[in-house]
Amino acid sequence: GLDPHSDTPVEILHVILLGFVKYLWRDVIENQIKKNPERLKALIVRLSSLDIDGLGLDSKLAGATLVNHYGSLTGSDFRKVVQVAPFVLKDFVSQDCYATWVALLKLIPLIWQPEIQALELYLTTLENEIQHFLLCVGRWTICWFNKPKFHILVHLPEHIRRFGPAILFATE
Repeated sequence: GLDPHSDTPVEILHVILLGFVKYLWRDVIENQIKKNPERLKALIVRLSSLDIDGLGLDSKLAGATLVNHYGSLTGSDFRKVVQVAPFVLKDFVSQDCYATWVALLKLIPLIWQPEIQALELYLTTLENEIQHFLLCVGRWTICWFNKPKFHILVHLPEHIRRFGPAILFATE
């Protein structure tokens, strides 16, 4: 019969970009940046002036939009945020927050791999990076673990083993 936990793959758009990337970005803006107007302006400038060559982005970042409308961003916006956050947030957020964004930056390319050459090595690396990311999240704030998307991420390696690269079963 159908087992929804093992027969339904982790959907990376909703679990990752519209899930915890959105949660983390919202927390950064609301709790670490927004209260300091100078830091808020500086973050907008950093985002808007960042050289995005080599990131696969189609246009310069709209810093004001990413910061001022953080609650209304799309998956595409969060794809940009996750690629640049460690570079623009340096010295603006707590060390635990920064470490979480760096861990996420290491994890994202593994998840969006279109082709996997050595499956066992890849899955071991992916599992280790997921655990490291979750450890960083827990050090930043344990309250995130009441969100199911953080738990769902743990199942991604077994779904990749069963269904293939996550990008193949993404709905974006």
